[in-house]
Amino acid sequence: MRTPEISIIIACYNGARFLADAASSALAQKNIVLEVLIIDDHSTDESHELANKLANKDSRIKVLQTPKNAGPGGARNVGIDAMRGRWYAMLDCDDTFAPDRCRALIDAAEKAGADMIADDLAVFGDDIEPHRHLGEAQPPSTITLEGYFAGTIMYSPRPNLGFLKPIIRASTLDQRRYRTDLRIGEDDELVIQLLLSGANYAYHSQALYNYRKHEASISHRLSADHSALMVKSEENIRAQVMAAGRNSDDYKKRYSAILDAAAFADSVEALKEKQLSRAISAIAARPSALRHYAMPIAAHWKRFAQKS
Repeated sequence: MRTPEISIIIACYNGARFLADAASSALAQKNIVLEVLIIDDHSTDESHELANKLANKDSRIKVLQTPKNAGPGGARNVGIDAMRGRWYAMLDCDDTFAPDRCRALIDAAEKAGADMIADDLAVFGDDIEPHRHLGEAQPPSTITLEGYFAGTIMYSPRPNLGFLKPIIRASTLDQRRYRTDLRIGEDDELVIQLLLSGANYAYHSQALYNYRKHEASISHRLSADHSALMVKSEENIRAQVMAAGRNSDDYKKRYSAILDAAAFADSVEALKEKQLSRAISAIAARPSALRHYAMPIAAHWKRFAQKS
């Protein structure tokens, strides 16, 4: 079997419902030699069995399993350690690729001399109007560290660049891996580590990654535990940013927004658990987080208006 130009890694936890679609879209990539690594993250549904059935039908698929449930970052790390391609692409098990995505992005990256490259997301799902994630807010063709900080401010009205799914040169990754303690934001953390190390990040303006939104999407949920881990991770990033002299106004806004988001998540969870004093303490520590309560109110009002 020829050495693949790209390794497409599908981390899967209880994703049997959509896994076949994801794998089929990976195998359907045009004009490129590839391998598909499906990493079962100790699913409790039939994901592992389905992955093996898919592998039996196509030799380009290899199935691996984490030693224990490791989250999306830990599962992808298993795939990265085993991959043979010159490029790495992540594909969530509930999403799909357009047929020309890998070829188009690698060609654009090679032309630009980029170490990683992302495209826009074509967002779809039940009860939502298909749309592009970034829409009119297109970034420049090169995403700098400062530009990335400006584009990843949580709960900003501007679409978040952290949702993009870059493909990355294997040589750029080297020994760098995802943080395994993060269940949300692990992609964002890895991109920042690569940018801090000097990687060149390019942007391709087509939307070739099909991003499915549904109730079980982990990125739609920010629990107090998840947000606390994000703050812990961001403290490490902040130390590196400070040491590198890159503590720009955009980074300060990003850091402040993460602290606000964590306080908001903690206060919401406390209210659900009828722990009023804890909720008050969370907001008292970050009064600016109080503004985020407008979001659920607006969401409830929108649902009410749609039913009227």
